[in-house]
Amino acid sequence: MSDNVTIRPEQLADVLNKALAKYGDKVLDDVEAVTKSVTRQATSELKSRSPVGAKGSYARGWSHKAQRGGAYKVSETVYNRTDPQLTHLLEKPHDTGGGGHYPKNKDHTGIIADIEEEYTNKFMEEVLAKL
Repeated sequence: MSDNVTIRPEQLADVLNKALAKYGDKVLDDVEAVTKSVTRQATSELKSRSPVGAKGSYARGWSHKAQRGGAYKVSETVYNRTDPQLTHLLEKPHDTGGGGHYPKNKDHTGIIADIEEEYTNKFMEEVLAKL
């Protein structure tokens, strides 16, 4: 059944503004839910695919936090709270001064970029599916 509403021409602007505001709020709620879900999944994936290291703190250190910046701004940041300095070294391997290479296991390079690309695509797909 359709929602037929009879309005006078002078009421049209108010009715449209209310309808658009209601739609905007629903879109914002959907985007927030998808953002939180995808961020949690990406953090979990980083924890499982990161090298453990001697103490295991790097892999366990992945976390996420919400960023607030305005009424219609939705943002979450994924970061490593225990060893943030290692993220660059593992993404972009370096030669050491003594002729060695860091990291020694090259299987662990590029993990962050791969997961970022994968979950960015997943985020876009889920948002488009909600709309």
